[in-house]
Amino acid sequence: MSTLVLTTVSVCLCCALFMSVESRKLYEEFLLARIDRDLQTLKHRLMYNQNGTAKEVGSTYIRWGHNRCPTKSTVVYEGYVAGKKYNINGGGSNFLCLTKQPEYTILQSTNIAKNLYGVETDINGFSPSINDKDMTCAVCLTQRSSVLMIPGTKSCPSGWNMEYWGYLMSHGAGGTWQPTQYICTDSRPVAVPGGDRNNDESVVYLVGGVCGSLKCPPYINGKPLTCVVCSR
Repeated sequence: MSTLVLTTVSVCLCCALFMSVESRKLYEEFLLARIDRDLQTLKHRLMYNQNGTAKEVGSTYIRWGHNRCPTKSTVVYEGYVAGKKYNINGGGSNFLCLTKQPEYTILQSTNIAKNLYGVETDINGFSPSINDKDMTCAVCLTQRSSVLMIPGTKSCPSGWNMEYWGYLMSHGAGGTWQPTQYICTDSRPVAVPGGDRNNDESVVYLVGGVCGSLKCPPYINGKPLTCVVCSR
């Protein structure tokens, strides 16, 4: 609670100690009205600048597999999806949305972990095809304060706004595949122009659940899992 509200409460409570019952009731009504007014003032200060313009609030998220943001969000930057090579130990386990305009310094070193590669999708079934296509991404800003990704569905809970829906993807499983994060790739992916060479470096696939401890139904063994990014 703000100092303004606490001061109002403290002063009014001290005054109420020396009043009759009827006067105290009237004073309590005055106190509640005063607190409500102070809360409204505080809310206005949090939402608006001194010149009356609205303060910019919101959250950012990555739209994997697409180089644009949904209509009600703005693009912070467009980029390329990058990650570790699928069969090399070490390095980071997360995917990155690298900027299209890198900036380097004069720093020189012999100790550099050269393990960051462009990510390609080794997936069929999409139209247009994204098989062996390099992935794009976009960092988006929404005016809403909360953003979350929900795996296993393409619908947002009541009261939440859909930013986009897609399919869960990650590196492959078994053999020499290394663990990575699960990303929600847009259902209408846009590839990097000219990025259709099969480099077989950092590769993602659709993700399917395996029945057992994972309850089936409602899940279906091996079926591609959807996902959705929601905000409010």
